[in-house]
Amino acid sequence: MFIRLRQPSYSKKMIFRLLILILLFLLPMDLWAVRVKDIASLRGARDNQLIGFGIVVGLDGTGDSAESLLSRKPIINALERIGISLDSADIAGRSLAAVWLTATLPPFAKSGQRLDVTAATIGDSISLRGGVLIMTPLRGPNRLVYAIAQGPIAGIPRGVSRADALPAEELANLPIGQRMVASVGTIPGGAIVEREINLNLNSRARLYMNLRSPDFTTAFRLAKLINQTLGIRSARAKDAGTVEISVPDSYLGNTVELVSYIENLEISPDNTAQVVLDERSGTVVMGGSVRISPIAISQNGLSMQVKLPTPEQQEGAENQAAADANTLRSDVFMLKGGADLKEIVDGFNKIGASSRDLIEVLKSVKAAGALHADLVIR
Repeated sequence: MFIRLRQPSYSKKMIFRLLILILLFLLPMDLWAVRVKDIASLRGARDNQLIGFGIVVGLDGTGDSAESLLSRKPIINALERIGISLDSADIAGRSLAAVWLTATLPPFAKSGQRLDVTAATIGDSISLRGGVLIMTPLRGPNRLVYAIAQGPIAGIPRGVSRADALPAEELANLPIGQRMVASVGTIPGGAIVEREINLNLNSRARLYMNLRSPDFTTAFRLAKLINQTLGIRSARAKDAGTVEISVPDSYLGNTVELVSYIENLEISPDNTAQVVLDERSGTVVMGGSVRISPIAISQNGLSMQVKLPTPEQQEGAENQAAADANTLRSDVFMLKGGADLKEIVDGFNKIGASSRDLIEVLKSVKAAGALHADLVIR
């Protein structure tokens, strides 16, 4: 296979250093064996989302305004439950803020464990800095209470926000790195689990492993690996994303040990060839399975031609040496094997082409049907 390059009439800055990362993707797949737990998860062992409505108190004039009833009415109801009766007019200042709380309940979380909580204002509060969340129940989609949240608001980054009385037009002109969102904060370990989700693995006779990136080849490899390791045919690929495992008799009642054993097996996953282009930064990322068909390319004075090697050039060492000599004299690069994208990138790199040129070429090659990979443009 040949790539013919013609030096452009102008020189360009070498900016393909970032593409060195591509070489990591071009190593043999056997060297990229990963643990099963990194590409698959046990069905049922998943996170659960919790939400809640709460009140943050103790704000230094940055809470909801008097016109907002989102924080006034709930705090009045809370005070009435402890025997204190007030009207909305009795609560002056902007020391309160109504917030929406979110948390994630991990699988196998037990009563008494702590969760991180995120609080975000839903009224006209401009900052939660210095506030304290009062006791708030966190519920699941079934409306049951799974955790109780309470504690001081933290995790608000430093910077400039509306809380610093900065005019909106000046705030909009600030670089993003100097702005902050003071209306969102976190409470590390601010919720205590009150209700557990029952997930008894040891009572199961069948297990299901779900691939995070469904692929028929990977699913087949996983089922084959499990069968070879256990010595019996207990696993089968149901589809591209699921592997069904029949628990062997020796592991009945001790499924946790079987799951641990399977999760630590190493497998080489397969995936669809992809090329990711980031036009804003000029970044190109690709995998080693990317291939192109023979095609002639011309872009902004750059000339490249991809040809399949002739049978005469493959017959013997003498012909090969002659071909190599001709390569040096005619400025043609000899490429071994099929035309992969790394060879095209190397060709552009040698003549000093920019990443913009490469991105435009790759889009055109894909449009011509010669790029055998999914093209993802960001």
